[in-house]
Amino acid sequence: MIITRTPFRVSFLGGGTDLPVVYRQIGGAVLSTTIDKYMYVAVNRRFEETIRVAYTRTEIVKSPEELRHDIVREALRTVGIRKQIEVVTIADVPAGT
Repeated sequence: MIITRTPFRVSFLGGGTDLPVVYRQIGGAVLSTTIDKYMYVAVNRRFEETIRVAYTRTEIVKSPEELRHDIVREALRTVGIRKQIEVVTIADVPAGT
């Protein structure tokens, strides 16, 4: 099992100018800091052949293409994982805040 903990960030100004599509055309500068609230991600191999992803919803699917969670779907595609994995996300703050 792999468990990560990443602090949330608060942007004071310039949020979004750190994206390549923006800074390549107009440059960018961001002023932000982290706070003492975290996002946890746990990844574990499953005994079943399926993929299980748990966040505000729980999805159990046979292939990454069936996942509704865009980030997890594309991460699994990128690393070539097609089955037998569980990804669980837990946050110290509500989604969308």
